[in-house]
Parts: sequence; C-alpha cells; structure tokens
Amino acid sequence: MKVNFYKILDNKGLTLVELMMAIVISTIVLAAITSLYITTDKVFKKTKDVSDVKETTKGGMAQLEWLFQRWGASTPCLNTDPTQCTLVDLACNAGGTFTYPPQSSMCITINDANPCDEVYFYANLYGNGFVHIPTIESPIKMNIKSCRLSTVSRHNCYHIKRGAKFIRDNNGIPYIFSLSGLNDNNLVCIDGTLDPNGQIDPTATAYSSNQGYTYNPSDYTYGFEGGEIILRVPHRIRLYCQNNSQDNNTLWLYMQATDMATNCNDNESPQPLIPVNSFQASIEGQGIRITIDIRGNNGNRMTVERVYGR
Repeated sequence: MKVNFYKILDNKGLTLVELMMAIVISTIVLAAITSLYITTDKVFKKTKDVSDVKETTKGGMAQLEWLFQRWGASTPCLNTDPTQCTLVDLACNAGGTFTYPPQSSMCITINDANPCDEVYFYANLYGNGFVHIPTIESPIKMNIKSCRLSTVSRHNCYHIKRGAKFIRDNNGIPYIFSLSGLNDNNLVCIDGTLDPNGQIDPTATAYSSNQGYTYNPSDYTYGFEGGEIILRVPHRIRLYCQNNSQDNNTLWLYMQATDMATNCNDNESPQPLIPVNSFQASIEGQGIRITIDIRGNNGNRMTVERVYGR
C-alpha cells in the first residue's frame, strides 16, 4: 500500500490556536531565561564588587601592617629615663617640634581631624645586621649576618648598638656611621639562623653631624666587636589623607617617609596606600588602634579595625 506523505503533511499543519500557544510558551521560556540572566549578572557584579573591595582592603592593610611591624625599630631614645623609652603615649613632637632622637622609641603623634586623623611615628624601612667574630686572614674583615645592609650613598647611614645601648657621643647623641667594605648589598637573611652571610671592614666612621647636632668628637672611628647590631637609621612616617588626582580626586590614605639621617636623605615622596572614606587612630594601651572605612568600586565599602603594637 502506498502512503502519500505530502497529503499527511498537508493535513497536519498548525492551527492558529496552536501557533498562538507556541508563541506564548516561547515568550514565557524566553522571559524566564532573560530573568535568570539578569539575576545571575547582578549577583556576579555584586560578588565581584565585594571581592574587589576585599582585595583592596587586603593590599592596603598589608602595607600598614608592614609599617607598624617596624614601628620603633632601630629608633634610639633621647630620654635619660629608660622606663620612658618604650612608652607609646609620648608624642614625637614634644613641645610642638619633631626632634631626633625622640623622647621615646615608640612615640606616636596623632592629630585628630575629620574624616581622617594624621599619624606620625618612627620606623626602620631598610636593613640591619649582626656582627660576628673577625676573620683570621689578612686583611681582617668582620663576619656579619646581613639583612639588606647596603653601602650605596642613600642608605649608608647606620646606628650601632652594643647590647641594649646605642653607641653615643659625650653628649648622649647616638652616632650615625657609614660602613665600608661590604661584600654585597641587600643580602637576604631568611634562613632563620644567625650564621654569617657577609663581611664588612672592621671599622665604621661617624658622620660629623646630623639633624642639627654636631657630634663630639666629630672624627670618630669605631671598631666593631662581636655581638653588636647594625641598624639603618629610621624614617619618620606620616600617615594622612588627601585627594588622589589619579582616582578622580577621591580621598585616599597616603604615606610619606622622612629619613632621619640627613647624611643619606633618602626621603620618600607621598604615595597612596588605599582609597578611604575615613581614617581614625587612637592609643590603645601600649599600641595604636586604627579604624579605616575603605572604599571600593560602585559605592561598596568595608570598615576594618586593627590594633598594632610592639
């Protein structure tokens, strides 16, 4: 028996009702797909914005933590009372003027303002080293553990510490020395030991003056002994807020660093750290409490609070 397929197809065409039903169903399905896409896109954008502000927060807080870990490190104290030399509540600008050395190694100045406070403290941004016994061969060198020591001109400014005391002149002012004969600059010291990784000449030479002080005597040559510590002269750190021209003049937290060794004068110009709505600081026991309202994209924000101390 023959079957006429053309006739069957002619008899099975869609009616107007069936066509309208197909259009309605297709419209519903398309609307559902569109709604799902819009919802998914909104969730993705919101999640991305939250992720972005978290990443911004992580980067900015890491920089602050790095700075406060070095707060007071390598900073001599001018105060004759050693119990005062680790006090946090002493201002770095006693009498309204920043002097170096300060009255406390852990001094901090907080100028209250709205929306951002201004904070000053001292921190070691560069290298330090530990002196071992001298070599036996000629010429004599001192074995050292170098953690980023450098004798390039802008970094060759160091305090020397014997035990708990800085090497000072007759007036109690810590000398600033230059090193010589360092075998290599910026050596790393991440092996967790005090084993020597470098060598320097056995003597250091004091600069004649610094920060308005003239040393007594001014032509001081110092001979190293085993067990002494070499410390890069610190910087005075300033944390403050200003508008960032690279980000539509919105408010950012900035850091500026002033070298306390005028002989090296390795100052760091203001650099933006993190976009903020506010930055507040207060003394918390023997530390500092920092509260930051961090600004992300599209109005997202995150408030972070940390307490730093040494």
